Amino acid sequence: MKLKILFVAAAVAIGSLSACGGSNTVTPGLSTPPAAAGPEPTQTTATQTPRAKTVGAFGDTITYPSAIAVKVSPGRVVPSSQTGMGAIEGKIVVFDLAVTNGGTEAVEGSMMGRPKVSYSAQGIEAQSAYDFALGNSGGSLSTILPGETQTVTVAYGIPTASFGDVRMEVHSANYSDPPAIFKGAVH
Repeated sequence: MKLKILFVAAAVAIGSLSACGGSNTVTPGLSTPPAAAGPEPTQTTATQTPRAKTVGAFGDTITYPSAIAVKVSPGRVVPSSQTGMGAIEGKIVVFDLAVTNGGTEAVEGSMMGRPKVSYSAQGIEAQSAYDFALGNSGGSLSTILPGETQTVTVAYGIPTASFGDVRMEVHSANYSDPPAIFKGAVH
């Protein structure tokens, strides 16, 4: 009898645990959890919310679900002056990062103006570069009002051999949106 009760208790415990074993998938822009696993939809219908684009090439515009749009110009390789800091092989790579607030509330853009840049297949993090003679003094974004666009110029030291494989990750001001990731070559 005790053995039978033990088996029943074990079966109930295992059943309870397996009911809790779902994944912790978070889909940006959705306020309800995803439906149970099933076949993947092949096209978006009028009742489905399309997944936000979070990866693009330099020059593309990526809009977060919160209506904040980010555009990063293709990187320009420029020679560093004698007063430049962070240059590699006498060159720095300069990007213009523009943020437009399409939402209804002001957003704090200061951290968006400090994106993470990496290069090569190993994802080596690039260091910031500054060259006052070129007008790159390490500025940043500030509070961005609804409908407003702010632009900041950022620069990094990247080895010439890695100019073909550069990645920039820009986090949203509210950190609830997925990061916007721009990839490509710099010239």
